[in-house]
Amino acid sequence: MKKIVVIICCVFLTAESVAQNGWTRKKNTYFIKTAIDLFSSNNYINPGGEKLETNMFRQQALTLYGEYGISDRLTTIIHFPLLKLNSFENTNTVAGVGDLKIEFKYALLTKNFPLTFSVAPEFPTGSRDNFAQSKENTFDQINLPTGDGEFNVWSTLAVSHSFHPIPTYVSFSSQYNYRTTYNNFSFRDQVKFNMEVGYKILKKVWLNATVSAQTSVGKEAGFTDFIRGEGTEFTAVGFGAAYEFMTHWSLSLQSWGYADFVFDRKNLYSAPSFSLGVFYNIESL
Repeated sequence: MKKIVVIICCVFLTAESVAQNGWTRKKNTYFIKTAIDLFSSNNYINPGGEKLETNMFRQQALTLYGEYGISDRLTTIIHFPLLKLNSFENTNTVAGVGDLKIEFKYALLTKNFPLTFSVAPEFPTGSRDNFAQSKENTFDQINLPTGDGEFNVWSTLAVSHSFHPIPTYVSFSSQYNYRTTYNNFSFRDQVKFNMEVGYKILKKVWLNATVSAQTSVGKEAGFTDFIRGEGTEFTAVGFGAAYEFMTHWSLSLQSWGYADFVFDRKNLYSAPSFSLGVFYNIESL
């Protein structure tokens, strides 16, 4: 196996990672979601933007996402990959938990254009080194960690607007990821921009379309490590639906794909990804 091959991003692109909005939850209300995320690709885009074909990489993840209203203006959010499975087609599968993110979200403005600011420390709870054994050469292995091995902090400013009584909303957000080090290697910080539009049909189905774009800032690092997100840039487009099948309970389906119209793809595997989830939502007590 060629050890120069780099691996899929540990920060699996999900609806929770980009669907930032300007609303906080009412006091003592909550939202809980579990989802299965699926991804596979043999199409690698290197740091220079060149496309390379490699062995097929596969990742499956079981994630937990939750929100709780501490007060009407302050919401706490948890995002935790409970299990990640990583493999190439010519390796065995390795597993582990991912990195835990805990977010605190405060409402700066409410009513027509709610505006929030949030801070989300992300802890290196995932396996920073998780070696998969080659099926072809028993002496060969490759590192497929389930976490990036660093402590980092996301800061987010988000604004939304509801067009009620028309069942439509729009949200915009900008994010800054302050990154630290792994094994004495410093990471560049990241900037991400997100937009989401949602529309409700048939009284029980929400449809959404999202765009997310990420780039790196600061002096180029002395290494380019894809699996830990160093130098990873992209534009991603997503579509999803959520269906309320009974009171408080809904099913969701989300898909994502990469494009180049804001930031070109760099240092990532590119292919559609899919997420199937179920969530429980208490909006008022």
